[in-house]
Amino acid sequence: MESATSACESPSAAYDYLKSNLSPASQVVFANGTNLTDAAITQRWNAFDAPSYILYAKPASNDDVKKIVDYTTEQNIPFLAIGGGSGYTNTTAAVKGGIGIDLGFFRDISVDAANNRMTVGGGVITGDIFDPLSAAGKELQTGSCSCVGIVGATLGGGVGPYQGIHGLLLDALESVTVVTGSGEIVTASEAENSDLFWGLRGAGHNFGIVTSATYRVHDQTNNGMALNGDFVFPASAKETIFNLVKTTEKNQPDELSMFPSIMFDMQTQATVVMMSLIYVGPEEKGMAFMQPFIDSSPLRQNVSMIPWSKLIKENRFGADTFACMKGGNHAVYGLNVDNFDVATYVDLVDQFDAFYAKNPSLAVSLLVLELFPNAVTKRVPDAATAYPYRGSLGHMFLSFVFPDEASAAVAEQFALATREKLVATGSKGKQLTVYVNYAHGDEGRVAWYSERKLPKLLALKSRWDPKNLFKWTNALVQ
Repeated sequence: MESATSACESPSAAYDYLKSNLSPASQVVFANGTNLTDAAITQRWNAFDAPSYILYAKPASNDDVKKIVDYTTEQNIPFLAIGGGSGYTNTTAAVKGGIGIDLGFFRDISVDAANNRMTVGGGVITGDIFDPLSAAGKELQTGSCSCVGIVGATLGGGVGPYQGIHGLLLDALESVTVVTGSGEIVTASEAENSDLFWGLRGAGHNFGIVTSATYRVHDQTNNGMALNGDFVFPASAKETIFNLVKTTEKNQPDELSMFPSIMFDMQTQATVVMMSLIYVGPEEKGMAFMQPFIDSSPLRQNVSMIPWSKLIKENRFGADTFACMKGGNHAVYGLNVDNFDVATYVDLVDQFDAFYAKNPSLAVSLLVLELFPNAVTKRVPDAATAYPYRGSLGHMFLSFVFPDEASAAVAEQFALATREKLVATGSKGKQLTVYVNYAHGDEGRVAWYSERKLPKLLALKSRWDPKNLFKWTNALVQ
């Protein structure tokens, strides 16, 4: 990825222009100023290898967004839109001296329960939608973290624990308002600008800034309750647990999601296997899937019915609170999984154990595998959207938190070696593919979007972003 540095006369010139030309309700602040907190600028989740900005602009309208995009284009200033601020990829680090377009004023949520519709602004995060939807007796399939921008997650796909019931989050998307790289403010849906709508669903970060999105929502499943089971097992139970995962995965019902993980347990100061299961249905039916893990002598367990509106905040022993802490140094490496190979994961427990012992400063690092049922996802034809991986068994990510640059290099070496092993035993054709929202950034556009989707995506790129303004987030065109 090429880097880009602002070519404008000075940050002051950009500030003066935007301050004078945006609507009075908008905000413009210097990136090195003292008023970032007062302006409520969205903090990045990942502070490592971050893009650098001269200014933050906080538009209050679609016209404001367009003016910012037009100005930055004229002045050759790179920019990034900021929703939840939770992106994983390192490709955005190529932005130097840019403008951060903070969508914090686009936080409106409107629920039309009678027509099963919800419209959200581009700055809404997942946690914002739970209370208004729940109050209306509705639900929406979301990801597994409450702090992620709902629109950003949608543009890449939107996998999550209710995927087996309702499909991908992007399959619930009905229309968007988007400021495109071609300088237009347009609506995209199946009926209007349908070609753009196709590309936005799976490769959306390449075409524009979505300021509003309307979703089809659903009546609550099982009266809004799901059975959650969280378990921690000693490393010595690895074969038992991973064999249980394999057995369950072969007959995984639509209602069941599974999250096997390898991590360092701060309570026991040891490497453990953590297992989380979510069953979206009656407790008695879900317990049939929990019981084998209960019978496997976990070190700790928590099995309970949790409302949909609180599920992703409370499951995994409440890991959402830690996972959503902003400003840390992170590196994430993702991978699509087509085969769960027990022997590989058993071996990885030993590999992680040795890694933790040798690198205690990297103990807050883990492997997570998300196994979501895909039958409902696959009912939508592959050609219907740009999203390329409806048939994947699951999605794995390696997540590292590190104190310094030297530790980052150690984490990278371990991550790349681990990813290579997982590709060899778990990927179709032993080829690296990755859910684009979990991409590290080094995989390349074929791994993110697939060879078969690229021709149409590139044609859309020429139409809707001919100057390649949106080239910083896992880009179609470098």
